Amino acid sequence: MNKTDFIAELCKKTGLSTEDGSKVNDVIENNNLLGNAAKIISQIAEKLNISEEQAQDILAKTKDIIGGGIMDKIKNPFGGQ
Repeated sequence: MNKTDFIAELCKKTGLSTEDGSKVNDVIENNNLLGNAAKIISQIAEKLNISEEQAQDILAKTKDIIGGGIMDKIKNPFGGQ
C-alpha cells in the first residue's frame, strides 16, 4: 500500500479530510508505530486539534489499516503476478 492509498483508506475509515489524513500520515511516518503510543496520540490530537480519545481511535484505525496491508503482503507477496 502506498502513501496515497493509505491516506485514502484512513479518510474512508475515520471520516477525516485528505488534508487531515496527510497530517496523521506525517505523524506516523515520523514516529515508530510500535513505540510510544502516548506520544503519537498526543501529536495527532495537537495537529488535528481534537481530543486524545479521538486521536486514540484514529491511531487504532491506522494500525488496523497497516496491519491489513501487511497481511495482504504475506498472503500474496507478489501482488497477484
